[in-house]
Amino acid sequence: MVKSKTPIGEKSYRRLTSMGKSSRDIINSLYSPLDAMNRFINLTLQNIEEDSQSRQFLLETKTGLKRVSVLLKKLDTYADKIEEEFNEIYRKPR
Repeated sequence: MVKSKTPIGEKSYRRLTSMGKSSRDIINSLYSPLDAMNRFINLTLQNIEEDSQSRQFLLETKTGLKRVSVLLKKLDTYADKIEEEFNEIYRKPR
């Protein structure tokens, strides 16, 4: 029996890398709808009265979308960092 050079084992290594790739795909898939919603809100705000309740709702929604976008960016940055560390520790010989 040949021991794996990675402390976690080959099967676990594959699972972790697959999970990381899936997480990255989810993060990237959320960026487009967030951008579309933000653009729609900006267009709507140009054509709505300054003192309307709808405008206030749209501004609050835009703030919420910005928070989600910042959170996704942080998760994406964290995923990059973890991926780099993981690859350094468990790099397969070429």
